[in-house]
Amino acid sequence: MSFTVEQSLDTPFVYLESGLIEMKGRSMPENVLVFYKPIDNWIKNYVKNPASSTKIDLQLSYLNTCSTKHLCDLLKLLNNKYVEGFDMKIYWTYEEGDDILFEIGNDLESIVKIPFEYIVTETLIKERTRLKVKNKLTGKTGEISVKYWETI
Repeated sequence: MSFTVEQSLDTPFVYLESGLIEMKGRSMPENVLVFYKPIDNWIKNYVKNPASSTKIDLQLSYLNTCSTKHLCDLLKLLNNKYVEGFDMKIYWTYEEGDDILFEIGNDLESIVKIPFEYIVTETLIKERTRLKVKNKLTGKTGEISVKYWETI
């Protein structure tokens, strides 16, 4: 049985089916527990009778701390089945130059035994586009990327 969550500004697209776990987009839901609960329930049911091979495709452009913790918990559930001999692989896609997402992937990889494959994509044009901003309190000006501006 498959399960889908449509993407919003603050939550990723999620598609879960036997043999495929896919998450794409930004994960910074207002209530992380509410967002991840049905995903957690699906994974708990899935590991009772997983496919012989599972592809875990994670293309997350941003994760807040709570989302990272929940993702880690989900991967730990799957890790138990990997250790039992089920074939699994995590494809961690991040954009070129995004050291933070690369480090999150490395941190998660150090926690689980499921093999990771890192996929680097080109930086989007809006990440290279800079906006001038002025701090209302200090009066100082600076530049930030369009991507960061959209995040805040």
